[in-house]
Amino acid sequence: MTSFAGAVILPELEKTLVFKNRDLATDNHRDTLFYDVDCFGVRGIDAVTGRVDGLAIGVNRYGLAVANTHVRSTDEPSYHVLTEQILMFAKDAEDGLSMVEDHLKSGRRYQWGNLVLADDDSMLVIEIAGDDYSVEWSKRKVLRTSHHIMLDTEDEVREYLTKVGPNAYEASMKRVDRGYELIRHVDNVKDVFDLLKDHGESKGLSSICMHPESDGHPSTVMSYVVEIDHMQETGRPKVVFHVAKGNPCESNYVSIPLVFPADEEITRRAEQMYPGLG
Repeated sequence: MTSFAGAVILPELEKTLVFKNRDLATDNHRDTLFYDVDCFGVRGIDAVTGRVDGLAIGVNRYGLAVANTHVRSTDEPSYHVLTEQILMFAKDAEDGLSMVEDHLKSGRRYQWGNLVLADDDSMLVIEIAGDDYSVEWSKRKVLRTSHHIMLDTEDEVREYLTKVGPNAYEASMKRVDRGYELIRHVDNVKDVFDLLKDHGESKGLSSICMHPESDGHPSTVMSYVVEIDHMQETGRPKVVFHVAKGNPCESNYVSIPLVFPADEEITRRAEQMYPGLG
């Protein structure tokens, strides 16, 4: 299980975009949605148990969006649980960070991963390894793939990723390097979609739009973009959830307007529009 996720703030457009390419070693994946009164998200999958739990990416009524990436499986609960709790109870990125710090300082442990949080004017990455963590703040752009950048976990993660492929750690590094190369030039919404479709030098495990190099290797099975428009007089951000099923280089994104507070009719409409659910 691998992933690519990030966020960018476009101040001139007053927009925040959080995005993710979801990579799995299966051709039969089908998303499970969560649409509460004040929160929308796509359910996560525990890498150890295979159980659908927590959220892999989502957004709430305050305009806070969160996406995560997998780093290493352990016997602890999935970081997807943290993602859901942040979206259910936090109002901004700083609030979300405080929640995670409280959890970890209390002795709770989680599987290794990266959480990308973004609101209207700030974003951060929380790298998690059990009860250890590190935080990167940014004003404009952040990215993560299947390894930690700040935590000293290279040896353990490199050994773990050999289960994916002999060069999986290097592929993860190439993926994030290529992502940062591209994200520096992101000036509009279209640039984000182009980034998620990128293959760099060639299609494979190291391309942002991941393609399997042999049977059993992961590939991008879903691609997501949360687009949050803060240019609203009411103070409530306008949110659109874009989703493509399969490799985004070969698929069209479906754009689903999200409305908060949501009722049964609103949630039903979103489910009908969602690829593979309607």
